[in-house]
Amino acid sequence: MKKVHIKSAIPIYIAAAVWLVMGLVAPTFLMKLPGLIVAAVLSAAGYFVGTKLFPGREEEQAISTGDAAVDREIAVARERLENLRKANEAIPDPQITKNLDRMYASGQQIFGELNRDPRKIALVRRFMNYYLPTSEKLMEQYQVLMNATTKGENIQSAMTTIEKSLGLAADAFDKCADNLYRDDEMDIDAEIKVMQTMLTGDNLIKTEMNSILETSAAAAKAAAKEPDTPATKEGIKLTLGGH
Repeated sequence: MKKVHIKSAIPIYIAAAVWLVMGLVAPTFLMKLPGLIVAAVLSAAGYFVGTKLFPGREEEQAISTGDAAVDREIAVARERLENLRKANEAIPDPQITKNLDRMYASGQQIFGELNRDPRKIALVRRFMNYYLPTSEKLMEQYQVLMNATTKGENIQSAMTTIEKSLGLAADAFDKCADNLYRDDEMDIDAEIKVMQTMLTGDNLIKTEMNSILETSAAAAKAAAKEPDTPATKEGIKLTLGGH
């Protein structure tokens, strides 16, 4: 789901009320230009103050994929995630809170990405059909055990098992959220490689091979400019006979 801001209608009513009151109290005043200007300023001020006092509300808009069955599936999964948030508020254990916070954040990220690109739902089927409902059920069971009047060995053992499993569930949520960006990473890599190829072709960047060739060329050029040694200048002397 995505959040949509719904503006309040009250500021409009306040602005209109200014004209109504002035029309009832001083109708002749509005018949003159100064009166109209004053009324307009007061009306605008009333509207501005109204927007501050009554800013409206945020509403969550359901994700629409164009497939009614898929939309219902997402709506159910979204409700399950909200149930985890409520369980988090009801359970005072710090470690459980830490893991549920992670799970809720990853879940929100998943639904946010689905809102941007509903086609990615295929990448989070396991999250929606297994990890999320299983985690919801575990939290329901944990709250039942937590609220038990007498906590014997079996109850304590079951609670400890659930507490330990939440870390694994949180890791699974994080992994599912990360998987949504797998194709994006491949697309980014491909785009960067294409850009590097174009930049190299336009001689705007140097590749490692270009650097090697330039270094070799510079070395050859430097060697060609080196002065001849004395032996080279004199050449090879041949001596005939013993003299």
